[in-house]
Amino acid sequence: MKKVLMGVVWFVVFWMGAMMIGGGIVGGMAGAKANTDSSSSVSEAYDKGKVAGAQAGAEFGRKYGAIIFIAALALSIGGTVTGVLPGTKSKKDQDE
Repeated sequence: MKKVLMGVVWFVVFWMGAMMIGGGIVGGMAGAKANTDSSSSVSEAYDKGKVAGAQAGAEFGRKYGAIIFIAALALSIGGTVTGVLPGTKSKKDQDE
């Protein structure tokens, strides 16, 4: 039962981690591109970047969310079954 629970934890780590990293990268890039106009104030530039980054991050999730979900599921199942991921080794493997 512990092995299955750890597999679920690893799935969440892979899925959420990949979504956060990918969304953060595209959001940051979009936010930086939105602020090419130097005539706006700091707060206006921040607001433009925030809106552009949120839209880009949401688009990343819509476009690649299913692929990342399936990849995270495959990695967590494969790593759990083989015992490669931390916390997923069987008792007999730990004794050796």
